[in-house]
Amino acid sequence: MGEQALETDNSKASSKPTLWLLFTVLSVTLGSCVLVGYNIGVLNTPQTIVGLWIRRTKCIAKGGVPSEEDGYQVGDMWCEKLDDQKEATMFSDNGELNTLWALLNSFIPGGSVVGAIGSSFLVNRFGPKKSMLLNNVFAIAACLLNSLAPTAGSVEMLIVGRFLAGINSGVTMCVAPTYLNEISPDHLRGAVGGSLELSFVFAIWVSTIFGLPSILGNLEHWHYLLVLAAVPTIFQLVTLPFCPDSPKYMYFKLQNEDDTLKVLSKLQGKVSAKKEMAAIKEEYSHSKDERVITLKHLLVDPFLRRILLIALGLHICQQFSGIDATMFYSTAIFRSAGMTGDAPLYATIGMGAINVVGACASLVLIEKAGRRILLLIGYTGSVVFLCIITSSMLLHKYGAPTDEFPNAKNPYAFAAYVSAVSLVGFVVIFCTGPGPVPWILTSEYFPQGPRAVAAGPAAAVNRFCSLVVALAFPYMQAGLDEYLFVIFIVLNVCFIGFTYVYAMETKGKTTEEIQTELRRRMEGQPLTSESRELMTINRKN
Repeated sequence: MGEQALETDNSKASSKPTLWLLFTVLSVTLGSCVLVGYNIGVLNTPQTIVGLWIRRTKCIAKGGVPSEEDGYQVGDMWCEKLDDQKEATMFSDNGELNTLWALLNSFIPGGSVVGAIGSSFLVNRFGPKKSMLLNNVFAIAACLLNSLAPTAGSVEMLIVGRFLAGINSGVTMCVAPTYLNEISPDHLRGAVGGSLELSFVFAIWVSTIFGLPSILGNLEHWHYLLVLAAVPTIFQLVTLPFCPDSPKYMYFKLQNEDDTLKVLSKLQGKVSAKKEMAAIKEEYSHSKDERVITLKHLLVDPFLRRILLIALGLHICQQFSGIDATMFYSTAIFRSAGMTGDAPLYATIGMGAINVVGACASLVLIEKAGRRILLLIGYTGSVVFLCIITSSMLLHKYGAPTDEFPNAKNPYAFAAYVSAVSLVGFVVIFCTGPGPVPWILTSEYFPQGPRAVAAGPAAAVNRFCSLVVALAFPYMQAGLDEYLFVIFIVLNVCFIGFTYVYAMETKGKTTEEIQTELRRRMEGQPLTSESRELMTINRKN
């Protein structure tokens, strides 16, 4: 790819992204970020198939005869042949199987916590671009273990592979938002940041389609679903080396103004590049004598600690809203709502398609409406849709046939589809605001100095909350049944209050303006000498 073909020679600052910026964003989103979404959703649609494979594997491991062969043991929880009704309830009827299924889902967010904690070391040592390239080591190892596990007949191998995929996800969720924030002009920062959420939901949707029984979601081919995780990894290994590193990282590390300006010209156009270069030099003059910033500095300084706590709160709100429950377990949720046959599979695919449309809309809405208002609309809409889901599930159960009249029709059968539509509405309203905004605000609330350090604990808390939901949800579903979402309704009401009080709008504001407003909002928190030393302000000429 020729340099001249991608460089934009602007006579005036343009509101459109340059080709180099688009190329770099695509490399990051279709490489790293798509892999995160794919690993989250890949086992959702073929849940029953994976469960049957685990039963077969466990049966053979204990010396039994699998249920599809002659001579299987009647009454054995691993080897007994299941009819359609028992197959539908095999997870709830087999506690160990349910635990293994929860582990397969929870080890993605569990590994993400580890990856997030280690990401700040990678960024400070190698920079964001090289960190993403190195992160592919975990992606390759995870792909090998996951794709070979069915052939080897090892559930443990699949669990370890999922954990390594989680580490890869944790690093991506920290490094990718930081990198995209630093290569984007101010007026495109929200849209570029929103592309992360779009790539997540797009990959989740694609994984559910491939997981259909007629494609790869069957006992003969489901392991190919895990092989496909290699595609985004290969794409990034081919494209990312051609992308520039973060201009701020380049200048801060090498102080080479010519090379930094050249990269800025490719990414933002020549006119914008000169202004951004002046801002970077000004920022460097404030920070060149500073010590290396660590998490301890963020925790000790009152101002930085307050910002960090707000960022962590935003991520807690995002994950405890209930969104990951729908991403990991949507097929099971649709079945619980009363849908039968293959309807839950196609409902999951439909939900994914509409989710992608909502994520596309968020790219525009983030810059038009603003971050804070989208959060408030998102959590308010979540409360409404979750209330409808709960009411519909209760109505469907009320009309279910009784033992006295087992063949009676359910007069409220339509409630199952009302639940399905409401669940789709919940996912869409989430992805237009609470999905992308916490990641964007975390990178915007912190300037260059503390940004990479703050990204680590923010992503770690995000992934830890996802881990809690992934582990707890199967047991919540078994214990609460139709009242499953009441907990999330109460939590979302609390999140509306948190957002209203603590979330600050950053749309169209420079780093200097954001820092000034944050200090003004936090009156009573004095700007200490340590704050002046640690905080670097991005002043525009």
